[in-house]
Amino acid sequence: MFIKGYVSLEEKTLNEVLKLERICNKYDDLEGSMFLDPSLNFNCHIKNVFLLYENQELISMLSMFIPTHLEAEITGYTLPEYRRNGYFKKLLTKAAKELRKFDISEVLFVCESRSSSGKQLIDALAAEYEHTEYFMRLDRDGSRNRSGSVKGNAYTYRLSLLRSELKDLEKVIETSIRTFDEPYEDAKSRIENCFASETREQYLAALNGELIGLGSINQEDGVGSIFGFGIVPEYRGRGYGEELLHQIVDSLWQGGKTEITLDVNSVNVQALGLYKKFGFKIEVAYEYYRKDVDALLK
Repeated sequence: MFIKGYVSLEEKTLNEVLKLERICNKYDDLEGSMFLDPSLNFNCHIKNVFLLYENQELISMLSMFIPTHLEAEITGYTLPEYRRNGYFKKLLTKAAKELRKFDISEVLFVCESRSSSGKQLIDALAAEYEHTEYFMRLDRDGSRNRSGSVKGNAYTYRLSLLRSELKDLEKVIETSIRTFDEPYEDAKSRIENCFASETREQYLAALNGELIGLGSINQEDGVGSIFGFGIVPEYRGRGYGEELLHQIVDSLWQGGKTEITLDVNSVNVQALGLYKKFGFKIEVAYEYYRKDVDALLK
């Protein structure tokens, strides 16, 4: 048995990981997937994927999404016939040691709600439930016909949708901090990664010249994903969120996308209601469980 840690995966290794993911999802009747894109991690030097091999066969894997210096979101899979042998815990120890090198003190285990094996592991780790997050999808054929959309009638938006560039970095950071109440360095890292990506775009929403919201999109194949979406607190509850969502969704439809996805925290009742009203459907529910990194090393 041996374990390898990676900052990013080459094609051959990525294919091994995806194969293991498919086997486990089919066995457990699940739909989720591991986070394998390191470009959104706050530090590009952290090893975020750990793979365990037995006789040259990949049998267990762990990945980490680390958008801020505060915590890492962990997902993983083990081949069914190798479970309950402590393999994933060995990977978890390696991952915890890596996180300590970068002073990351907490982890969030991400478990699909239907995963009985995942919940058994979380129970064994005595991790504390924090919230549920929904992965939602909007299909173009099933989207509602509404004013302002490409299917609808002429409509004058109150907001101006502005595509941002690197020169707008500080404006985007300031708006993000106002919207999400996050540390400057975390906002800066995430937004710089967005600007550096070939598949992502960053937008700002302006009302009479004042920046009051923002949203990001990722476009791959026929799917557009929305993230980092929000309106600053003092302008919420006035319909600006729905209007901004309209404009971003319409831009994706016009760009040829056939479906749009996003994630929303169950605690954010207002946002969840907006997305449901708009026509997004919940596909998968993920439960999040918190644990201190130091406790994993005891």
